[in-house]
Amino acid sequence: TQRFNKLALMCPRMVETNRVKVDAYIRGLTDNIKGEVTSSRPANLNEAVRMAHKLMDQKAQARDERILEGKKQKWGSF
Repeated sequence: TQRFNKLALMCPRMVETNRVKVDAYIRGLTDNIKGEVTSSRPANLNEAVRMAHKLMDQKAQARDERILEGKKQKWGSF
């Protein structure tokens, strides 16, 4: 997000309109959340950023829970 903002300031013609900014930001997201952010149709860049952060937090929490559950099963078999 910070990198996107820096690049947008250096090359303002590349991200002139709000829709172009949102589309450019979404193109730079990882594949595992890109589709979900796109389907939410954010109205502005702030909505897209908030949605991306929320999804990344959810994905990280789900990953951590899977790891923890795997460790519980491993130790539970003794």
